[in-house]
Amino acid sequence: MNQASEWVHNFKRDIPSHINKIENYVESLKSITADEIVDDFVNFRVTPATVTISITAVTTLLFIGSYLSSASSPKTKSKKNKKPKKKVTKAQRANLDIQGTLDYVESEYVPKIDDYIENYKTLSKDDREYKFKYFEEMLLKQLMKLDGIDVIGNDILRDNRKKVIKFIQDHQKRLDKIKKEN
Repeated sequence: MNQASEWVHNFKRDIPSHINKIENYVESLKSITADEIVDDFVNFRVTPATVTISITAVTTLLFIGSYLSSASSPKTKSKKNKKPKKKVTKAQRANLDIQGTLDYVESEYVPKIDDYIENYKTLSKDDREYKFKYFEEMLLKQLMKLDGIDVIGNDILRDNRKKVIKFIQDHQKRLDKIKKEN
């Protein structure tokens, strides 16, 4: 017989004695009054009643504590997982706006303008005029957006904004040139 099956065999054999011990324990708890239990606690006596009440109290407190901490932990965890937002200064915001405008013009309008200039002669007169006015309007809108960015007192930002304005104006000149040539 292996060790596990021997343990199971012995446990089954001893079940009646275990049940008997539990019944005696329960009977001893039934015979104790509340005053005796309080007296045992006050005098730090270890009795079946004080052990049972202590274990029950500790288990209950642990359960309540873990429940309360798990109820509040998603809030705590989400705060810990989130990186604190860094405050952006006015200069940083202005720089981001200038760069964003440049990126937008480069990605949204420059390829379309290049395509327009490349295919200008194949377009109908109405299509040429419509697209010309559209690009002029959109580039002007971006220039106005740049004009609204506050760069007072910051020469670097002012220079950056001037460079982006010049970049947009160069594309406006390209559009004017192709229109005048044809």
